Amino acid sequence: MEQNHFLRWMGGGALILIVWIFAPFLKSFFVALLLAMAFSPLHRSLELKIISHERFKPIASLLSASTVTLGLSLIIFLPIVIFLFQLLDSPSNTIAMIRSVGEKIDILPTYLPAYMAWLKDPLEHLIVQAKLHQEAIIAFFAQWFGSGLKTFMSMLGEMAMIVIFFFFLNWYGRSITLFTLPIIPLARSIKREFLGDMMTTTAVVFYTLAGVMMAQGVAFGIFIAFFEGYNPFLLGFMAGISAIIPVVGTALIWVPVAVNEYLRGNIMHALVISLYSWAVMAFFIDNIVKLLILNYINRKLNSGEGRINEFVIFFAIVGGLATFGFWGLILGPAIVAFTITTLRVLRKTNRGGLR
Repeated sequence: MEQNHFLRWMGGGALILIVWIFAPFLKSFFVALLLAMAFSPLHRSLELKIISHERFKPIASLLSASTVTLGLSLIIFLPIVIFLFQLLDSPSNTIAMIRSVGEKIDILPTYLPAYMAWLKDPLEHLIVQAKLHQEAIIAFFAQWFGSGLKTFMSMLGEMAMIVIFFFFLNWYGRSITLFTLPIIPLARSIKREFLGDMMTTTAVVFYTLAGVMMAQGVAFGIFIAFFEGYNPFLLGFMAGISAIIPVVGTALIWVPVAVNEYLRGNIMHALVISLYSWAVMAFFIDNIVKLLILNYINRKLNSGEGRINEFVIFFAIVGGLATFGFWGLILGPAIVAFTITTLRVLRKTNRGGLR
């Protein structure tokens, strides 16, 4: 008995040391672990198909892990590559566009409609003040851009670590599970309940985000096709990707488009784009449609008594974003699922004890 207690203390101390050593990578590891849980059915089905071919049977786990990791890498990095390619494909056009926007700002008051004529004098005064403090404004934006670039590079590093952890968790997932589960001093049914709830909740969130991205992309792509001078496929794709960015979301796409139409003198076009994007994309799809998709997927993947309410998952996503940033989309619901499952098991245990 004393030996068991001593071993448990040693195990706890070893776990603390491991957490201490790998603290900078813990968030990336847990995100990768949750994504591996969400992808586990796909990984397992691919592995079974590969095993059916005798030639590839010895490397079935490696091939399936590589395939799902490649798919995740495309989901994460392909939008970034497309955006940078469009931005850097012709630097002269990008610079010319920025200069043209700067020149149009000087004559912005002339584009005001008659019912907004009262804004002309304040706007002209604001433009004059901006020119007087041009150096300070440029310095501010340069600092803001540098800070944003630093955050972006840090996020790229996190994404790379997540992909690496994701690959190894898929490749050695079964071995890790078989090794760690016997160590946990819980009944097999309780372990199965914890794993099932975590996997289901993560999958629900992941597929919900994918559904919202598709809905946002299709909605904006079809809408912008009615306006000349825009690529509906590219803008629809970018709108879908930007839908998962916290706070700003699809505004990263439709606001510049509306501003461009306004600077061209197409005030009505700018107004229509702004109203549609806010009402349909920022409000209807991002709130009502997202909840409907979440409810549908949640019922399809988990129809048992242990199903977590979709409103709880929805607010867990919001809370996760506020606490952890972008990856809170996954971490928030996972923490809530873990807490609810723990409380549910404690409730069952106490009921059994009372009997």
